[in-house]
Amino acid sequence: MLQLLRRLAHAALFRPLVGALLRLEVVHPERLDLPGPAMLVANHNSHADTVALLAALPTRHIPRVRPVAAADYFLRNRVVGWLSTRVVGVLAVDRTGNGAGDQLALASARLSAGDVLVVFPEGTRGEPGVLGEFRTGVARLAARHPAVPVIPVWLDGCADAWPRGRKLPRPGRCRVVVGRAMARRPGETHHEYSARLRASVAELGSAVRVPP
Repeated sequence: MLQLLRRLAHAALFRPLVGALLRLEVVHPERLDLPGPAMLVANHNSHADTVALLAALPTRHIPRVRPVAAADYFLRNRVVGWLSTRVVGVLAVDRTGNGAGDQLALASARLSAGDVLVVFPEGTRGEPGVLGEFRTGVARLAARHPAVPVIPVWLDGCADAWPRGRKLPRPGRCRVVVGRAMARRPGETHHEYSARLRASVAELGSAVRVPP
Protein backbone atom coordinates (compact mmCIF):
# COMPACT_ATOMS: atom_id res chain seq x y z
CA MET A 1 0.00 0.00 0.00
CA LEU A 2 2.79 2.43 0.90
CA GLN A 3 4.58 1.72 -2.39
CA LEU A 4 1.39 2.48 -4.31
CA LEU A 5 0.98 5.69 -2.30
CA ARG A 6 4.54 6.75 -3.19
CA ARG A 7 3.90 6.14 -6.90
CA LEU A 8 0.60 8.02 -6.92
CA ALA A 9 2.03 10.95 -4.96
CA HIS A 10 5.06 11.10 -7.27
CA ALA A 11 3.01 11.01 -10.49
CA ALA A 12 0.11 13.23 -9.46
CA LEU A 13 1.71 15.73 -7.09
CA PHE A 14 5.45 15.61 -6.55
CA ARG A 15 6.76 15.41 -10.11
CA PRO A 16 4.40 18.06 -11.60
CA LEU A 17 4.91 20.50 -8.72
CA VAL A 18 8.68 20.14 -8.59
CA GLY A 19 8.93 20.30 -12.36
CA ALA A 20 7.04 23.58 -12.37
CA LEU A 21 8.73 25.12 -9.32
CA LEU A 22 12.27 24.27 -10.39
CA ARG A 23 11.64 24.41 -14.14
CA LEU A 24 13.32 21.03 -14.16
CA GLU A 25 15.34 19.98 -17.18
CA VAL A 26 16.80 16.48 -17.45
CA VAL A 27 19.64 15.80 -19.87
CA HIS A 28 19.74 12.13 -20.96
CA PRO A 29 16.66 11.01 -19.00
CA GLU A 30 16.85 7.59 -20.68
CA ARG A 31 19.85 6.82 -18.47
CA LEU A 32 17.54 6.98 -15.45
CA ASP A 33 15.36 4.13 -16.73
CA LEU A 34 16.96 1.57 -14.42
CA PRO A 35 15.73 -2.03 -14.63
CA GLY A 36 17.70 -3.22 -11.61
CA PRO A 37 19.78 -1.93 -8.72
CA ALA A 38 21.95 1.13 -9.32
CA MET A 39 23.77 3.97 -7.60
CA LEU A 40 23.16 7.56 -8.70
CA VAL A 41 26.14 9.63 -7.60
CA ALA A 42 25.77 13.41 -7.59
CA ASN A 43 27.23 16.68 -6.34
CA HIS A 44 25.49 18.19 -3.32
CA ASN A 45 24.83 21.88 -2.60
CA SER A 46 21.16 21.99 -1.57
CA HIS A 47 18.18 20.05 -0.22
CA ALA A 48 16.72 20.64 -3.68
CA ASP A 49 19.29 18.16 -5.04
CA THR A 50 17.36 15.17 -3.72
CA VAL A 51 14.05 16.74 -4.70
CA ALA A 52 15.23 17.32 -8.28
CA LEU A 53 16.64 13.81 -8.67
CA LEU A 54 13.47 12.19 -7.37
CA ALA A 55 11.38 14.29 -9.75
CA ALA A 56 13.64 13.32 -12.65
CA LEU A 57 13.18 9.58 -12.10
CA PRO A 58 10.38 7.61 -13.79
CA THR A 59 7.44 7.08 -11.44
CA ARG A 60 7.54 3.29 -11.84
CA HIS A 61 10.97 3.21 -10.17
CA ILE A 62 10.09 5.40 -7.18
CA PRO A 63 9.22 2.56 -4.75
CA ARG A 64 12.78 1.23 -5.22
CA VAL A 65 14.58 4.57 -4.80
CA ARG A 66 16.50 5.15 -1.56
CA PRO A 67 18.20 8.53 -1.06
CA VAL A 68 21.11 7.95 1.31
CA ALA A 69 21.00 10.70 3.94
CA ALA A 70 22.24 11.64 7.39
CA ALA A 71 20.43 9.98 10.28
CA ASP A 72 21.14 12.92 12.61
CA TYR A 73 19.14 15.23 10.33
CA PHE A 74 16.38 13.05 8.87
CA LEU A 75 15.67 11.07 12.04
CA ARG A 76 15.79 14.07 14.36
CA ASN A 77 12.20 13.47 15.47
CA ARG A 78 9.45 10.90 14.89
CA VAL A 79 7.42 12.92 12.42
CA VAL A 80 10.37 13.87 10.20
CA GLY A 81 11.74 10.34 10.53
CA TRP A 82 8.46 8.72 9.44
CA LEU A 83 8.00 11.04 6.47
CA SER A 84 11.65 10.66 5.44
CA THR A 85 11.87 6.88 5.62
CA ARG A 86 8.32 5.80 4.79
CA VAL A 87 7.24 8.41 2.23
CA VAL A 88 10.48 9.67 0.67
CA GLY A 89 12.29 6.35 1.14
CA VAL A 90 15.37 7.81 2.83
CA LEU A 91 18.06 5.31 3.83
CA ALA A 92 19.39 6.94 7.00
CA VAL A 93 23.08 6.40 7.75
CA ASP A 94 25.42 7.48 10.52
CA ARG A 95 27.71 10.06 8.91
CA THR A 96 29.80 10.48 12.06
CA GLY A 97 31.54 7.15 11.52
CA ASN A 98 31.12 6.36 15.22
CA GLY A 99 28.55 3.60 14.76
CA ALA A 100 29.49 0.02 15.51
CA GLY A 101 29.78 -2.64 12.82
CA ASP A 102 29.69 -2.44 9.05
CA GLN A 103 28.58 1.08 8.10
CA LEU A 104 27.79 -0.03 4.52
CA ALA A 105 25.79 -3.13 5.43
CA LEU A 106 22.37 -1.49 5.10
CA ALA A 107 23.16 0.13 1.74
CA SER A 108 24.64 -3.14 0.50
CA ALA A 109 21.50 -5.00 1.53
CA ARG A 110 19.31 -2.53 -0.35
CA LEU A 111 21.37 -2.99 -3.51
CA SER A 112 21.05 -6.77 -3.14
CA ALA A 113 17.27 -6.24 -2.91
CA GLY A 114 17.28 -4.35 -6.21
CA ASP A 115 16.99 -0.78 -4.95
CA VAL A 116 18.35 2.40 -6.52
CA LEU A 117 20.54 4.41 -4.13
CA VAL A 118 20.92 8.18 -4.46
CA VAL A 119 24.32 9.03 -3.00
CA PHE A 120 26.11 12.32 -2.40
CA PRO A 121 29.74 11.25 -1.84
CA GLU A 122 30.86 14.67 -0.59
CA GLY A 123 29.07 13.73 2.62
CA THR A 124 27.44 17.12 3.19
CA ARG A 125 26.21 20.15 1.29
CA GLY A 126 29.09 22.18 -0.10
CA GLU A 127 29.42 25.63 -1.61
CA PRO A 128 27.60 26.14 -4.93
CA GLY A 129 29.88 25.44 -7.87
CA VAL A 130 32.56 23.83 -5.69
CA LEU A 131 32.87 20.05 -5.90
CA GLY A 132 34.35 18.60 -2.73
CA GLU A 133 36.39 15.44 -2.38
CA PHE A 134 34.47 12.18 -2.62
CA ARG A 135 34.42 9.74 0.27
CA THR A 136 35.05 6.11 -0.61
CA GLY A 137 31.69 4.61 0.35
CA VAL A 138 30.49 4.32 -3.26
CA ALA A 139 33.78 2.72 -4.30
CA ARG A 140 33.48 0.17 -1.52
CA LEU A 141 29.89 -0.65 -2.46
CA ALA A 142 30.92 -0.94 -6.11
CA ALA A 143 33.57 -3.47 -5.10
CA ARG A 144 30.92 -5.55 -3.30
CA HIS A 145 28.43 -5.22 -6.17
CA PRO A 146 30.46 -5.11 -9.41
CA ALA A 147 27.39 -5.71 -11.60
CA VAL A 148 25.52 -2.68 -10.19
CA PRO A 149 25.85 0.39 -12.46
CA VAL A 150 27.26 3.55 -10.87
CA ILE A 151 25.87 6.58 -12.70
CA PRO A 152 27.42 10.05 -12.28
CA VAL A 153 25.01 12.99 -12.17
CA TRP A 154 25.58 16.74 -12.15
CA LEU A 155 22.96 18.99 -10.54
CA ASP A 156 22.96 22.64 -11.53
CA GLY A 157 20.89 25.54 -10.22
CA CYS A 158 19.43 23.72 -7.22
CA ALA A 159 21.39 25.80 -4.72
CA ASP A 160 19.85 28.97 -6.13
CA ALA A 161 16.35 27.54 -5.79
CA TRP A 162 16.91 26.29 -2.25
CA PRO A 163 20.01 27.90 -0.68
CA ARG A 164 21.34 26.86 2.68
CA GLY A 165 19.52 28.55 5.55
CA ARG A 166 16.24 28.87 3.67
CA LYS A 167 13.39 26.73 5.04
CA LEU A 168 11.51 26.28 1.77
CA PRO A 169 12.50 26.37 -1.92
CA ARG A 170 11.70 29.27 -4.20
CA PRO A 171 11.02 29.26 -7.95
CA GLY A 172 14.17 28.62 -9.93
CA ARG A 173 15.68 26.43 -12.57
CA CYS A 174 17.46 23.14 -12.02
CA ARG A 175 19.21 20.96 -14.55
CA VAL A 176 19.90 17.26 -13.98
CA VAL A 177 22.69 15.99 -16.24
CA VAL A 178 22.97 12.20 -16.28
CA GLY A 179 26.23 10.58 -17.34
CA ARG A 180 27.09 7.06 -18.45
CA ALA A 181 27.58 4.26 -15.94
CA MET A 182 31.15 3.89 -14.66
CA ALA A 183 32.55 0.49 -13.75
CA ARG A 184 35.59 -0.06 -11.57
CA ARG A 185 38.76 -0.97 -13.42
CA PRO A 186 40.72 -4.12 -12.51
CA GLY A 187 43.13 -3.37 -9.67
CA GLU A 188 41.71 0.10 -9.07
CA THR A 189 41.81 1.19 -5.44
CA HIS A 190 38.87 2.75 -3.61
CA HIS A 191 40.56 6.15 -3.69
CA GLU A 192 41.45 5.89 -7.39
CA TYR A 193 37.91 4.98 -8.34
CA SER A 194 36.47 7.72 -6.13
CA ALA A 195 38.76 10.30 -7.78
CA ARG A 196 37.79 9.11 -11.26
CA LEU A 197 34.11 9.21 -10.36
CA ARG A 198 34.50 12.73 -8.99
CA ALA A 199 36.23 13.78 -12.21
CA SER A 200 33.34 12.36 -14.24
CA VAL A 201 30.78 14.34 -12.22
CA ALA A 202 32.91 17.48 -12.58
CA GLU A 203 33.16 16.95 -16.34
CA LEU A 204 29.36 16.83 -16.62
CA GLY A 205 29.23 20.11 -14.72
CA SER A 206 31.85 21.83 -16.85
CA ALA A 207 29.93 20.94 -20.02
CA VAL A 208 26.54 22.22 -18.88
CA ARG A 209 25.64 25.29 -16.84
CA VAL A 210 22.25 26.79 -16.09
CA PRO A 211 22.01 30.33 -17.53
CA PRO A 212 20.82 33.09 -15.17
